[in-house]
Amino acid sequence: MWKYRCKTQLITLALAFVCGAVAFGFLLYADPSNASLSFLPPELAAYAVGNKIAMCVSGGLVVAGIANIILIGQLLMTQFQVSPIFIYLFLFLMPSYLILIGTALVIPMVILSIVGLIQLKTGRDSAFRRAKITGDAELVRIYELHHKLDPQYKAMAEECRKNADRAASIYALGIVAVMCVLFFVNNILIMMLAIMAYMIIFNYIARYRASCMIPITKLLYEQCDPEACISAIIYYSTRRGKVRLTNQALLAQCLIYLNDPQLAQDVLITFPRKDAASVLTYWSLMSYIYYLMKDQAGLERSYEEATKVRLNFGNTGVMIRSEELNSIKNRLDLMNGDFSECKRYFLQSLKTAVFPFQKADAAYYIGLISFVQQDYGLAAMYFRQVIQTGGKLYFVDNARGYLEKIEELDAMDQAQEQQASLPALPAVTESETVTVDVQEPEASSEDAGDGTRTPSETGPADLPAKPEGSSGENDPDEDK
Repeated sequence: MWKYRCKTQLITLALAFVCGAVAFGFLLYADPSNASLSFLPPELAAYAVGNKIAMCVSGGLVVAGIANIILIGQLLMTQFQVSPIFIYLFLFLMPSYLILIGTALVIPMVILSIVGLIQLKTGRDSAFRRAKITGDAELVRIYELHHKLDPQYKAMAEECRKNADRAASIYALGIVAVMCVLFFVNNILIMMLAIMAYMIIFNYIARYRASCMIPITKLLYEQCDPEACISAIIYYSTRRGKVRLTNQALLAQCLIYLNDPQLAQDVLITFPRKDAASVLTYWSLMSYIYYLMKDQAGLERSYEEATKVRLNFGNTGVMIRSEELNSIKNRLDLMNGDFSECKRYFLQSLKTAVFPFQKADAAYYIGLISFVQQDYGLAAMYFRQVIQTGGKLYFVDNARGYLEKIEELDAMDQAQEQQASLPALPAVTESETVTVDVQEPEASSEDAGDGTRTPSETGPADLPAKPEGSSGENDPDEDK
């Protein structure tokens, strides 16, 4: 997970170093009386006046060290599930020691971040080569071979991007504000409170930035229109003609519901697994992809990797992890043919589903399992529910196909029932004799050679006519 944070860490340390160097330079060059250096010891203040460039570099390193401590704390919280309370406790008890440690680790952190970036890029390039894809633009081109982008969602995507950029700008201003507090406030307690307030505000801004994607997410979750959602994501990810895909998890989910698991797998190559939640999301999506691709080994690996994830969200984290693991386990059961257990899972999912796409997904698999179990009435009911709520999800067409098969089977059953309800005709054997008392009229000379057959020759309408040239053993006139 740490590799996906390397770019952010490197940029943060660089910005912190620049801000610190500029701030110290402002204190040294803009104040001829050097009154602003009164917070330093006299010897250090005298050295700063004579070595201004060295002090600017030192100031940049100190500020970068403070930022480094925050980054290390975030890394510990996500990588090793360390509680934030311990981080805050150390900040209050030993701030000076932490600043020294952070400053000493700035250069090792920069080196580690560069190495992580190189490894991450090498891994992505290798995955792209295996998939025979050059990058995000190639993914969009492949998608457009089978689907068209809907331009009516372009304005909505651009508005969402503007809101996200606004949130990023507010975050940057918050960093500047914290730096100002660090340099112009001499009280350590106030400095620590300012840092804590900044971290709280950062979480709020992160939630606000995530909420900017809600209008796009609703296209799939509420309207069940994965094509519209993908169009909005691509427009959101395009700047000045260049495509850099974002929100890969939602994009892969849309491709799954378009029955394109291979492209969804390629999209997840660049999915950033920065924390435990994103890792769990990744393996949950990969399990669905492996199920659609009928890859049981990959599905089992997804379950094993997901069991290793621990969410540091208390009871909420335990519940989320349990739901995701049950979902992956259910796909394994479905592939292994344990339909009874899977049916119970999907029935429970249908009851607890919040969004229409979740209801359509659960209803489709309930109908599919019922169809395999030859419970056609129940299958038809759930397939109709899929058609009503599924929108443009791929299994809506499958549900229509199964409904047509069920109707054909019902028509065949009705035809067989009607045929079985008709009275059976009596069978006539050769040993039975038929006696018909018929008074034969006198034949006239005109009728003798006209070839007209009398009723005694033709017999009853439901029996076959007597063949010509028969021996006459059963002739009624001879019996008389």
